[in-house]
Amino acid sequence: MMRFAYKARNQYGQVVSGVVQAASETAAARELRTDGLVVTSIKEVKEPVSLFQKRANLRAKHLAIFCRQFAIMLGTGVTLVKALELLEEQAIDPAFGKVLQTVRLDVASGTAFTKALEKHRKVFPHMFIHLVEAGEVSGSLPEVLDRLAIYYEREDELRKKISEALMYPVIIISVSLIMVLVLLFAVLPMLVRNFAGFGVEIPAITLAVLAGRDWMVSRWYVVVGVIVAIVIGLRYYITTKPGRFMKDALQLKLPVVGEMQKMVIFSRFCRTLSLLLDSGITMLSSLQILERLMDNVVIKNAMRQATLGVERGQGISVPLREHKVFPTMLLQMVQVGEETGSLETVLVQLADYYDREVNFAVASFTKLLEPVMMLVLGVVVLFILMSVYLPMMQMVSAI
Repeated sequence: MMRFAYKARNQYGQVVSGVVQAASETAAARELRTDGLVVTSIKEVKEPVSLFQKRANLRAKHLAIFCRQFAIMLGTGVTLVKALELLEEQAIDPAFGKVLQTVRLDVASGTAFTKALEKHRKVFPHMFIHLVEAGEVSGSLPEVLDRLAIYYEREDELRKKISEALMYPVIIISVSLIMVLVLLFAVLPMLVRNFAGFGVEIPAITLAVLAGRDWMVSRWYVVVGVIVAIVIGLRYYITTKPGRFMKDALQLKLPVVGEMQKMVIFSRFCRTLSLLLDSGITMLSSLQILERLMDNVVIKNAMRQATLGVERGQGISVPLREHKVFPTMLLQMVQVGEETGSLETVLVQLADYYDREVNFAVASFTKLLEPVMMLVLGVVVLFILMSVYLPMMQMVSAI
């Protein structure tokens, strides 16, 4: 079956458009005429096929902008199809523009908006689709999109803070690597040749550094092979169930970095659950969605246990207590929210609290990283400089 985009006039002379599926263009036109439409134009909707076709990749920033614009358009009375058409024209990413075109054509042909989005689950997150469904059913789609815009704005802000914290060590490591390479391949060989010309005996540490460098240069394929084998082996291991669990559990136990990651997870957990519940989605469905959204296997298992607890009528706080990863304060506040019927409000307050904790953790991580990186850099440079200055000292003493 092929898909055809059409424009036609109905029995009242009004212009209508949409998409119809048929075996051929003639069959599509015949089906439209059967429905009482006078076809003015019809053409096949061809999906581009390319091995190098770029897939739409929506980051939190892009989703926030998309949701904000979408909410404003629908809030001002623009129809859903027209809003999708405007967003399609404004899309910065051409791949995402094609996705919006497909969604628009599906909606114009009578497909429900949520059903049209579900065909692109690799582009739109699960939470986005489920919240849109809740907004579509309840008739509050602009409000839901506005909440999603706020949520993704917070996500983008959090990602930027973490990226800024990791930028410093990347710069330090890059500069250190360049310095070591310059000393090994430019400064040290030149000095050794000069010292040999003066008849100065080269110290053992200098010879060891040069031998190690020469071995790595002559056996570079061995070094690269070992590194590639280790990387492939680790990547394969973490794809297995025990490997993935060990990696995620280890990440949460790392000093400073593990605590920072916990704060990020708890913030997303509270804010996402609050958004889902506040949009009218039931607790059980919210936890199932939240389980799919969690990347960490340890937290995902906790979500699974919480889902089973809700099914048994235990609530969410009781099964979460079985997992040591959740802090006592979070569990107590969730329990209070359940008992008082104000869980959504409590979750928002917890999310704001953990956002502040993330800011503090990022600042602490950066301050701790500075002396550690300087110490490592100092040791590496000192070792190289010793191999440079020892021959100079021997030459001076010989004179």
